Amino acid sequence: MTGHILKKLAGHPFHLDDEALAWVQSTFDKLSLDEKLGQIVLPLCRDLSTESLSVPLSRRVGGVHRMPSRSEQELRASADFLQSRTAIPLLMTCDIEFSEKSSVAAGTPYPNQMTIAATGDPEQARRMGVVAGSEGGYLGFNISWTPVADLAVNFRSNVVNTRSFGSDVATVMAMTTAYQEGARSAGFASSIKHWPGDGLDDRDQHFATTHNTMSMEEWRDSFGKIYADAIAKGVQVVMSGHITLPAYTAELGSSARSPAHMPATLNFDLSTTLLRHELGFNGLVVSDATGMVGFNARGDRRDLVPLCIAAGCDILLFPDDLDEDLDYLKEGLENGALTQERVDEAVLRVLALKASMKLHQTGGHPPAEAVRSRLLGGAKRAAWSSAAAEAGITLVKDTQALLPLDLDRHKRILLAQLDSRMSPSGPLPQLQVADHLRDRGFEVTLYRKGDAIDPTAHDIGMYLMAEEGVSAKENLGPRWEELHGLFPHSMERLWAYLPTVYVSLGTPFLLYHMPECRTFVNGYAAVQPVQQALVKALLGEIPFAGTSPVDVTCGLAEVFFQRGCHDYSGG
Repeated sequence: MTGHILKKLAGHPFHLDDEALAWVQSTFDKLSLDEKLGQIVLPLCRDLSTESLSVPLSRRVGGVHRMPSRSEQELRASADFLQSRTAIPLLMTCDIEFSEKSSVAAGTPYPNQMTIAATGDPEQARRMGVVAGSEGGYLGFNISWTPVADLAVNFRSNVVNTRSFGSDVATVMAMTTAYQEGARSAGFASSIKHWPGDGLDDRDQHFATTHNTMSMEEWRDSFGKIYADAIAKGVQVVMSGHITLPAYTAELGSSARSPAHMPATLNFDLSTTLLRHELGFNGLVVSDATGMVGFNARGDRRDLVPLCIAAGCDILLFPDDLDEDLDYLKEGLENGALTQERVDEAVLRVLALKASMKLHQTGGHPPAEAVRSRLLGGAKRAAWSSAAAEAGITLVKDTQALLPLDLDRHKRILLAQLDSRMSPSGPLPQLQVADHLRDRGFEVTLYRKGDAIDPTAHDIGMYLMAEEGVSAKENLGPRWEELHGLFPHSMERLWAYLPTVYVSLGTPFLLYHMPECRTFVNGYAAVQPVQQALVKALLGEIPFAGTSPVDVTCGLAEVFFQRGCHDYSGG
């Protein structure tokens, strides 16, 4: 059994030589059942104290997940502690999505995926992968569950949105490939998510099992192409989502082994028959976080945990209770829900991934502090970030010829923005656009909801919203009640009094809520380089160079035109 699997694993995408294969085999042969089960679970470690980290180490887990937003000292120290106390090097995983919520706090502020897509240049995506790999690697990570290979086709899907490279299949393919190349060149394993494809359902896997409602013809022409291309280009890890694909169950008919309501993480037909057999993926499949409602809503966790591995996932991500989930796996072996052969195959794939990353040779320790300046921060990566930000700023429309702004005509600005900004995990920093404008000589007055608007006291109005697509956030709308006050004040608009520009440093779909707005700019991300690029573009110092990677009219272009938006441009 193991010999057959090892022969397969020697090839694409792991490309193991004889020495690496020998390490996989010898390591596997020494493992007890408990140690094998430990290799196929990967807990989330929020507490990075040595006492807390000693628990998963004692269970011989295959890896741990930490937050890249933690401090440089915490991350490097915890990585060194973990790798120094394990016989088998660990997968040190993270989500470096370059959103405000999921970024390397100690590293370079970088625009998100949709900003990169708006540049139209895959080189920008390659650089993004390099930054994730080099900066993450210095902090002791060796794989990020990125990029997001989903399609932002439903403007109501908050969980995809700016996390994606847009809605165009060719663009997503090109950017995903470039990102993978960059990440691998910097020492990271390569990964994509969320199989079999998110972006159609307007719900979030964190709160419900979601559905990819495409026909199989549509799917094979879109997500099928994206994943087939990534597999051909050497992606090593596919993250399986709590997403169904009912059309595939219907296509299989009586040969289907899983019901249509089961998501990919629990669906043999999706994670094995379609992904491995039809698309030929020979790498490692990891489940998305199994604490999500999209997973746990499908039954009792006692049954779901072994089913996840039996269906084709090689790693169970984020066990709710590590010991309890390990017991559930063992129970699954005892009652026949899970076979020893499937466990062994999963363990071998985990070890093969580690060997392909040469962790058996390096031990996976963080690089020496002496190379910090080469891997973390620095002028080169900062210049890359600024270049991407400036190339992504997109002027969607300006029917009133308001832009560029200048001090003679527009010195007094009335700016409406949220008083406090929050991600699902906590507060976000206040935007600095007002300060950047003041530094250029503009007088900026922050509008407070309920204030009377005196048109004689201001030259122009400006709305500034910064709500990125992000997991577990249900509202990315324009938030009128928070800007203007409770109804009926929420019906007020600055453009009823002043020439006004609306800027979104987040979701690109807000024009849907205000087609009458005459000047609209998308910046996609709120990191400082984008805020600085925005001000430059508003003042005409740089061109609006970005091209929208999604349909900002949300399929209602005719309605927009009927309302007088006659010069709408997708770029």
